[in-house]
Formats: sequence, structure tokens, C-alpha cells
Amino acid sequence: MPVVIVDGKIRVVTDLIELAGTDPVELYRCLPPYNKFIIKKLTIHNPDTVDHTVIIGEYNVSTASWSKDKLIYKVLAGQTIVLGEGDIPFDYVMTVDPATAILAWAAKLGEAVSANNVKIKAEFEIG
Repeated sequence: MPVVIVDGKIRVVTDLIELAGTDPVELYRCLPPYNKFIIKKLTIHNPDTVDHTVIIGEYNVSTASWSKDKLIYKVLAGQTIVLGEGDIPFDYVMTVDPATAILAWAAKLGEAVSANNVKIKAEFEIG
């Protein structure tokens, strides 16, 4: 995953990730610990023939379990949405103690796809 510097701050850009259903897909593992991983940009493309609810949130990698919803977007069939800093509410995920829980940003759909996977790309600032 590429790392860039924007205004003196480190940003990580994910690869293009495909979502096929309600199982969470890890976007970015929030390591090193004690650093806030703040979502700054999000691109979602829904090439499927039906509308989808995209849920982005905190995922516990250590237990392979969903922790909490953070952002929810309705993406219409064939629609692409691009959200920047002014469009995304401030939120972050931070691993505090990797010995007990490694946390990540993850995404999942509210329902399974009918024909084509939903694609997502995110950019995080490390603070």
C-alpha cells in the first residue's frame, strides 16, 4: 500500500478492495499502536445491478470480529461516490495494546451482491 506525505502528515492509501457480502474485509490494520488512523478519503464504486449499503467500521483482527459501525453509505447500482475530508465525519481506529487486540478499519456490505462485487479504496492519515 502506498504511503504519501500530505502537509507533513503520513497518509496510507489502500489497494482497490472488493466487497462481496456481509463478511468484513480488512481495509487497513491500525499498527503501530497508539497512533490514530483517521479516514480522510473514500471512493466506493458499485458496478452491481442492485443498490448496496456499505458499512465501514472497526474490526478486531485478534478475534476476527466486528467491533462497531462507524460510517454507513447507500450506494446505488452503477454509482460511484468519492468522499473527501469535508464529507466524512471525523473518526479514527487505534490499536491501544496489540497484546490484547489488534484493530483495523474494515468494510462490509449490508447484503450480498447479485452480479458484481462493490469496490472500495480508502486513504487514512496517521495521527
